Amino acid sequence: MFDTPKNIEHWEHFHGFPDGRDAQVPTMAQDVNHDGYIDLPETEPVSGTTMVPLDSAPEDMNIPHDGYPVADENGHYEYEVDVPLDKLQAKFKEAFGSTDLQLDKRVVYVHGVPADLKLPDSVKGDVMSYDAHTTLPIAAGKIVKA
Repeated sequence: MFDTPKNIEHWEHFHGFPDGRDAQVPTMAQDVNHDGYIDLPETEPVSGTTMVPLDSAPEDMNIPHDGYPVADENGHYEYEVDVPLDKLQAKFKEAFGSTDLQLDKRVVYVHGVPADLKLPDSVKGDVMSYDAHTTLPIAAGKIVKA
């Protein structure tokens, strides 16, 4: 990733619908409260729920924690990890009832803005002890089959 907020951790996940509907990338049409931000509650109708983290151990499907990539002083980071597919599929089945990841129906999100960024009170997204600064999406993309 390039040009992300620097020196902070960036949560990244793929999102989707457990029923297999095709998830889509949000647009400004999802900014239903017109505050200029598309927060997690606003993304869910088009992108579904958080499914698998792109962290140090995706197969554990541990979403809220500190184990995601951290951008350097230039806002750059690389993410690469080997994932034991059988373990991921087993955990995915526990959570969503199927071992079929259906990646072509998923959307990838990258999250995270600096803690000192003043966000309007209308921006939501608290997850456990993490606030909207951690969960606010900064990039999204549709997974396509190569």
